[in-house]
Amino acid sequence: MPRQLHYDRLLCGTVLTLVFFGLVMVFSATAGGEDTSFQRVSRQLAAVLLGLATMRVLMFLDYRRLSNTTVVVLVLAVAVTLLVAVLLGAQAANTNRFLRVWGVSFQPSEFAKLALVVFLASSLEKHADRLNQKRTFLRVICVPLGLCLLVVAGRDLGSAIVLLLIAAVMLWSAGLRFAYFVVGAAALVPAFALGVWLEPYRVRRLLTFLDPESDPTGAGFQILQSQIAVGSGGLWGQGLMEGRQKMRFLPEAHTDFIFALICEEAGFIVASLVVLAFGVILWRGLRTAMRTPEGFGRFLATGLTALIVGQALVNIGVVLALLPTKGMPLPFISYGGTAMLMALAASGMLLNVSQHAE
Repeated sequence: MPRQLHYDRLLCGTVLTLVFFGLVMVFSATAGGEDTSFQRVSRQLAAVLLGLATMRVLMFLDYRRLSNTTVVVLVLAVAVTLLVAVLLGAQAANTNRFLRVWGVSFQPSEFAKLALVVFLASSLEKHADRLNQKRTFLRVICVPLGLCLLVVAGRDLGSAIVLLLIAAVMLWSAGLRFAYFVVGAAALVPAFALGVWLEPYRVRRLLTFLDPESDPTGAGFQILQSQIAVGSGGLWGQGLMEGRQKMRFLPEAHTDFIFALICEEAGFIVASLVVLAFGVILWRGLRTAMRTPEGFGRFLATGLTALIVGQALVNIGVVLALLPTKGMPLPFISYGGTAMLMALAASGMLLNVSQHAE
């Protein structure tokens, strides 16, 4: 008899818990603001419901269909088309990150991350045994670099770094020699430095990261307010809805800096549980990858895990002043429809692969 398939219930439960907790924190973060909390939560709830429906569908479709060359090309074509389209659109906050269609904003770089995982999983399945040959390596790496260039052209250096992080993890899992990473780092560090130097606001962010107190009411304001929020929460927090930093002190408290609000209102214990939850996703994701018998599923699970956990680490690192300030949502928790939809889609695909893990 064929083996009965079961998805990873611990992984699924962890994701759903983070989503529910995120809705609560978005409500708390927006309560009393200029925009009504009901409107914000309603939009976020709509994104959650759409994301959960997408996750449910992707959980029970045969994930191996994604390895089909036609599907891979189609997914990449959509990602590239969206990234090019957003470059031609109007700027928002001096960046080209959001594409507005019929009154709905969509962030193409979030879809590009998912497209990259699908492409690399398919390519590595076919070429893993020849990956250390220069011609094969260049053929595989050209697509990640192309996506990164399009994202950087939209002045979104942070998402480009996440794309490179995902690619590096997947290539490492495929057995790429360490020498390639050394050469790649040697080439990318000057490119990264040039990207920072060409944009004055990035230079200010980097200098502020090194010494935020040098400009406490200007460039250093956000990170200093974040540190105040994190430190004032103590062990148990000030209580839900009781945080003060969200009241025009901490910018983006409901999006990029929602982890600071969690620390302030829920305290160190709950914030640690959030970090632990992402640790569980890392554990179950890598467990799925190691127990999946065929290559595409193994690489797909590795990439999806890197996508979710890597973005969470970058967000938390920024909030704790361990990394320079960068607009990066906390998966499942931050306000933002595109990020929520893509995170739940990635979770659905990962849960799908978990059903085939031995």
